[in-house]
Amino acid sequence: MKKLTLNEQFSTKLNRLPLKVEQLFYMGSDLSEFTDSPIVAIVGTRKPTPYGKTVTEELASKLARAGVVIISGNALGIDVIAQKAAIAAGGSVISVVPSDLNHIYPATNRPFVDKIIATGGTLLSEHESNVQPMAHEFLDRNRIIAALSDIVIIPEAAERSGSLNTAKHAKQIGVAIGAVPGQVTSTLSSGTNKLLKDGAHIIRNADDVLELLNIDKSQQQTSLNLTGDNDAQTAVLKAVQSGIVDPQEIQSETNLSPQDYMTAVTMLEVSGRLASTDLGTLRLV
Repeated sequence: MKKLTLNEQFSTKLNRLPLKVEQLFYMGSDLSEFTDSPIVAIVGTRKPTPYGKTVTEELASKLARAGVVIISGNALGIDVIAQKAAIAAGGSVISVVPSDLNHIYPATNRPFVDKIIATGGTLLSEHESNVQPMAHEFLDRNRIIAALSDIVIIPEAAERSGSLNTAKHAKQIGVAIGAVPGQVTSTLSSGTNKLLKDGAHIIRNADDVLELLNIDKSQQQTSLNLTGDNDAQTAVLKAVQSGIVDPQEIQSETNLSPQDYMTAVTMLEVSGRLASTDLGTLRLV
């Protein structure tokens, strides 16, 4: 654990906060490693629906492949789902925790936190020693996430969600807020739908976020390999990359026979390049 010396860019970002950040400690990469990278927060409910999980994975994966750094709060649910998807896509993660860095909360996240560090990410805390964080320190942590972000994205959240506290901090300091629309009958979309009613940007997919960041799709840097072991696999990978995620639509787009399509998908899943979501759609890994 080291005490962080902030460069001018990140000092300016944090100095916008009414409740000042006196010090930050970190493990992993120094924040200066991300000076030239857009940073997007993805936060939300701790108990996401399959819809929220799928949307979060797709957003984090595609943004990470476009060179966006994902920042979150290491909380169970949307936060960790976003962090894991970003790392699986080859991206970098900044995780801000409410505890000190030697006593990760929740403790069950320790193995994943080690992976964040091992993959070039950063773990941040403003506490040098704080074994059991107090309730208000979870909310204080949210202001740091908001301040370091270029945009705060909330895929799914109820009206009384801690992620809306992050959005509140973002609004106070002029950071853009985006929300994913959800079913009006879902309590876990009541918070995001309210944000949209109050003027948040509508986020339907990663392209909406990249547009807000002024990143041209044609200029996105990505290390994603879309070449499969044969023509059928390559066709499936390219179809999913283009935004087609429904299996029937992918088969139609690729002009593959049902047998060839199923064989290609099965082998891509076995090799860890494709995954099925809880909604039955497909996503790149």
